[in-house]
Amino acid sequence: MSDHDEDNSLHEKPLEFLQSIANSGGWCDGQAIVPSADGDHYDCWCSCGNWRIEAASTEDGLRAARIHTGSIPA
Repeated sequence: MSDHDEDNSLHEKPLEFLQSIANSGGWCDGQAIVPSADGDHYDCWCSCGNWRIEAASTEDGLRAARIHTGSIPA
């Protein structure tokens, strides 16, 4: 077995990853935590289309994304 799993999204190019998320059909395949335009918070959203929040920090955004996907308890 090679070191690179063909199905692992971490090895995809960014454009391929974003295209796969865009075609996910409402599943929680990807979350984004990006600085807002004014820089006073982070905009966070999920590819499912059912989750969008503002967070005070990247850590807060990542925690909220993990709660949203069920990776950690609320």
